[in-house]
Amino acid sequence: PRPPLSRPRSRHNPTPSFCRLVGLIAAASGTPMLGFFRRGASLAARSANKTYQSLESCAAVRPRCYPVRVADQSSPSSRQPPSGRSMWRTRWGDSRALSTGGTPSKTPKESWSFAAEIVGNASLAGKGIRISAGEVLKVIDLAASYAAALHAGTPTCTTLAFDHVELLVPILHGDLLHLDSRVAHVGNSSIIVQVVGRKKDLLTRKWIYTVEAFVTFVALGPNQKPTKVPALVTETEEEEELRSFLLLRKLLNEQYETEQSALHAPGALKDFAPDTVNQGHNEYVRMNDTTIMLRKNFLPRALNHLGTVFGGDLLEWMDSAAVACASHFTRNQHLITIAMDRVFFHKPIRPTDVLELKATLAYSRRHCLQVEVQVDVLTPPWVVEAVGRVGENRSHRGRFHVLSLSEAGYKQPVGVGLSMQDEEEWLRYAKASHAFNFWRNRRDSAKSFNRGMFGDGVCHAPWG
Repeated sequence: PRPPLSRPRSRHNPTPSFCRLVGLIAAASGTPMLGFFRRGASLAARSANKTYQSLESCAAVRPRCYPVRVADQSSPSSRQPPSGRSMWRTRWGDSRALSTGGTPSKTPKESWSFAAEIVGNASLAGKGIRISAGEVLKVIDLAASYAAALHAGTPTCTTLAFDHVELLVPILHGDLLHLDSRVAHVGNSSIIVQVVGRKKDLLTRKWIYTVEAFVTFVALGPNQKPTKVPALVTETEEEEELRSFLLLRKLLNEQYETEQSALHAPGALKDFAPDTVNQGHNEYVRMNDTTIMLRKNFLPRALNHLGTVFGGDLLEWMDSAAVACASHFTRNQHLITIAMDRVFFHKPIRPTDVLELKATLAYSRRHCLQVEVQVDVLTPPWVVEAVGRVGENRSHRGRFHVLSLSEAGYKQPVGVGLSMQDEEEWLRYAKASHAFNFWRNRRDSAKSFNRGMFGDGVCHAPWG
């Protein structure tokens, strides 16, 4: 029953029906109410609660519900109500929708996109020649950036980092490469995109699962500063499993960084010895003697829409430097990159800068070599005087795994040992050895659960 009014009706004390009407309008629009409309809003909330109980059964079960303004009406999600209408949700639903301070939310399906391209040189098609890993990484970067732009709603998404990337199957010149990409996790302004690639096999006419990568982007606003991105709302169990995998990967990265930092402590390398695979060779090369240095400056065709050097081209140059370093160490030209670890993009590279790449062999196994690539940016003196930037700074770094092959394409032993003669070389070798064994012992938990999920003949990923 409706409670009686405490004051008589007058010109300054409107009727209950009028207060209820104004209260309904205020509750639907979210605008502040005047003091004499509060009672009408209370009555309106009671009647509105009964109405929404018939629309959603959760309102009748949960004692406390909150109105949530739907931010994105174009989502295909079945959870969203009709356009222009508020809905009542439980506390769990409300906190998830407002997890980024009221910004709109999107689902992973809304950012899904694919790229299909015939990779490599068309004149080398059909000859069974592999393409370089740098060309594959460049295509992955392009596919992932488009998915990040779809989620952020802005094309200004810059590449921040590449996580562990494995080239599981050889990709040849002339192959048809299909890449599916979607947003897997978001932060305040960062976006993690999952990219899954397959190639079309000519003999079986089926799709072969080839590569998987996780690429991190940062969304930039009109002032070229990091800006907030929409929240990510998962809909399926598979999307929740992917989020759990990324959280596990984050914890492993934190543990990895902690153990790497511990190697810098005094006396940490006192009892350290090289691996057994690095012993018993007839020839040894000192680590510092394996370093090669390349310098590059740029033409406008290497720039992206932000006016900086395209990250995919930079990955291709880093890969070529790593392969050249390993080739000079082994005196073998038949080397390929099979994996890439922890490539970070610290600073953008402008067209007036000069790029200096330093590749050093840090670790050697029986068939595989680990090369560290460091990128420094050299700013010309006239730009330093005009803009005030530092003349030399560190821009990018990464670790590349290179496999030694014979001329026939089979694995071939390296046959050369790596020697360390000062503390800096021993520290670099110890960190590279720790990185190899750390991820090798955690291979099952570090790899994505999507590996092996795609059957023969699947043209699109299950989440596409």
